[in-house]
This record gives sequence, structure tokens and C-alpha cells, in this order.
Amino acid sequence: MSYKLFLSHSSKDEKVVNAFVSFMYKIGLIEKDIVCSSVPETKIAIGNDIYAYLNQLISDENIYAIYFLSDNYYASPVCLNEMGAVWLRKADSLSILLPGFDFNDVQGVVERNKVGIKLGTCDNMTKAAFNEFLKILNDKFGIHPNQTHWENARDEFLNLTLENNRKFNMAFARSYCIDDLENDGCKIIKKESNQEKITAIINFEKTESKLCSIVVFAEKRNFTNYIANDRNLCFEAYISEGITFLDIEICLNGIDVSYEIYLNEDLREFKIPLAQFQSTFMFWKDVSELKFVFHRKNFSGERKVIIENLRIE
Repeated sequence: MSYKLFLSHSSKDEKVVNAFVSFMYKIGLIEKDIVCSSVPETKIAIGNDIYAYLNQLISDENIYAIYFLSDNYYASPVCLNEMGAVWLRKADSLSILLPGFDFNDVQGVVERNKVGIKLGTCDNMTKAAFNEFLKILNDKFGIHPNQTHWENARDEFLNLTLENNRKFNMAFARSYCIDDLENDGCKIIKKESNQEKITAIINFEKTESKLCSIVVFAEKRNFTNYIANDRNLCFEAYISEGITFLDIEICLNGIDVSYEIYLNEDLREFKIPLAQFQSTFMFWKDVSELKFVFHRKNFSGERKVIIENLRIE
């Protein structure tokens, strides 16, 4: 029984997928084993209707589908149609999460509790997951690369996909006034649909709290790759009426580590080396949240704050 490896992905993620196809070639798969729209020798032929072709492929062939999941994937109607078609066919599949995308972000017919592989690290857990994937390839495609060749090809691919950049989803940001359950002194009034910008109003006259904060949750991420590669915390920010000092805090293993900046009426771009917060690797294994902390002593009246494009690069 012959199989085809069907790679469902967004065209915007073709760099990673092309590297994956090269990885597959190195361990013994050949062109006829793979269907991938972004690689010339495996793409759907010109003139074919993509939906008709995929429908026929999924109906007539024994396929093993790999979903390369990302924000780009879920923004693509073509990708979602492919996912739905594979699901209806009840074909075997594997989810590979691209750097910057996490299991909590998985939607659609892919089950969150179905084990997949997350790219972005080259640790023992990820290597072990790919070793399990090799067993599937052995079974369906009959390839048996020697151990050294397999490990070299696997690690080369994983190192190409190390997560060195990340954008934070601002849609889940929250505003707080410390020891004030009403939080009237700090209110997020607008979250942009693109999830990259928030606008908040801060007024210490509406609270007895000495501190107000805007918190962006990181969902307990491992940032050791970022600190190892000398990455920076980057964003743009603005505050109305004058200059204000505030603290940027990152929660590392349950401990808040801060860095002071100032905002003014110009939309400023910030680029803060992560090592300025903490340079020891072990602290970056568990990052749960980032905070923009405002102090009563630095405020007067009502002020508007804009924070946008929060990212690691």
C-alpha cells in the first residue's frame, strides 16, 4: 500500500516547509512521495483546479497529512479547506506547530489534546518527538535511514527553525490597579482587531492604588532560545501630555524583574536587550507575563497610553 505525504501549509510559511521537504529527501523520501504546493517538483501542476485535485488526492490516495500550523495557516481559507477535507476523509495526520505558535492556539478540527510537534527548539523532547515521527515514516513509506544520518538531518532541520522572533497577542492584555478590585484607575479602552495594539486610559484620581499596570500574558513560555541568541524586547509606545517614567516587568520563574523607561507624546520605538532584565539562562525557562507598570508619583490627571507591536527580535 503506497502513501503520499501531504503538506498542508500557508504560502507565507514556505521557508520552513521547504526546509522540511529537503529534510524528507535527505532521509529517503522521493518526489512522488510528497505533495507540497510551495516546492516546484512536488507542487500541483499548472492548469489543475486546486480544490478538485486535492479532493481527488484525498479520495483516491492513502495520504498522511501534516498540518504546519501558524497564525498564517488559520488566516488562509485554502488551508482550512485542506484541513476540513483531510478530517472528513479520516486520514492520519500530524500537527507541526511553527515557531511562535503554541498548542493553546490550535483551533478547528485538529484536537488540542492530540500530540503534535512544536518547532522552535532543538531540545531532547523535540528530538524524541521526531524520532516517533520517523517510526511513522518507516511504517508508511518504508524508509530506514541509519541512526547517524537520521540524527544529523533531524538536528539540521531543527536548528534551521529555532524560534528567534516572536510577536505577542495583545488581545488578551488586562489592566489592573494593585489592591483595587474595581481597577477604575487603569482601563483598556480599545484592542485592535489585528491583536498588535492596545489603548488604555490611566487616572490615579479614580483609585487609591499606588500602582497601575497593563499585563500581557505569555502563557508560561520558554525564552531560553531568545536569551541565548541575544534577542531584544521591542515595542512602540506613547503617552499623552508630557513625560512619564514606568517600569517594564517580566515575570521569570515567578519573580518580577524590571527595567525603567520613559514615555512622552511622541510614539517611540523601544529595543531592550533581554539580558538587561536577567542574563542567567535558567530564569528564562518559565516566562508567564510582561507588565507595563505605572506609578502614582509619576502621574497627574488623566493620560492616554498606546502600546503596540510588542515582540521579541
